[in-house]
Amino acid sequence: MKTIEDDLIVKMYVIDKLSAMQISELTHISPSKIVRILEKNKIQKRTMSEAITQLNITKFHKVPFRLKTRLSPAENDLKISGIMLYWGEGAKTGCGVKFANSDPEMIHIFLLFLRRVCGVDEKRIKMMIHFYPDQDVDFLKDFWSSVTGIRLENFYRPHALVGKKGTYKTKSIYGTATIHYSDKRLLILILQWIGEYKDRF
Repeated sequence: MKTIEDDLIVKMYVIDKLSAMQISELTHISPSKIVRILEKNKIQKRTMSEAITQLNITKFHKVPFRLKTRLSPAENDLKISGIMLYWGEGAKTGCGVKFANSDPEMIHIFLLFLRRVCGVDEKRIKMMIHFYPDQDVDFLKDFWSSVTGIRLENFYRPHALVGKKGTYKTKSIYGTATIHYSDKRLLILILQWIGEYKDRF
């Protein structure tokens, strides 16, 4: 038999998107009892990915990306460019999107893809610079902030490539910039797009 308590917990889980632990903290009902009530009312449990996404939104107030579905021809070209760039230079594992390159134009185009096509939350875009010990870190930070529009407070601590000679004969005067966007769902989506292009050929 459904109770007022059941209705409240179901609403908090289904409508408000709170986790069992969050509901427990607000209602002082044990998490195990909350789970039993949800099961009794045949409420489907969230997947791990869904649970993390909703926790980021409801507890940490992280705005989810808003994918643009109706693209102009230019935006569709940008989408393809972003997918191809990530296929070549992006991290394929982990908990989010990570794209590294020393070419400012590639970094610029990939960020346009994230912003215009994927609709990411600007505040969640982070950057890390990898540099050589003889390079001016402050100059590099100012340069990459100017190129990307990412504020300096969104830069991770720069990483020095001590004892490294690099892949190329001449190292980049701007070091290497890595774009970080912590969202597993977006990573999965981009990898899915890459897979779709693989299947075409």
